[in-house]
Amino acid sequence: SEFKDTGLERSENLAKDLEWFRSQGHTIPEPSGPGTTYAAYLEEISENDPQSFICHFYNTYFAHSAGGRMIGRK
Repeated sequence: SEFKDTGLERSENLAKDLEWFRSQGHTIPEPSGPGTTYAAYLEEISENDPQSFICHFYNTYFAHSAGGRMIGRK
């Protein structure tokens, strides 16, 4: 895949974060339908249509970061 070894991989760090929450007594729910469907979709387009994946990633990242800044200003 074009996105392997890019520094964007987060799975290992996310697993560590979840383990920390578990060690604090929190229950971590198992992935469910909508989340696993979305993850499979992202994996598929990252492998088969990298341009669409980058577009989706950029738009989602921009919306979250810009939206957060706008909310913070109010």
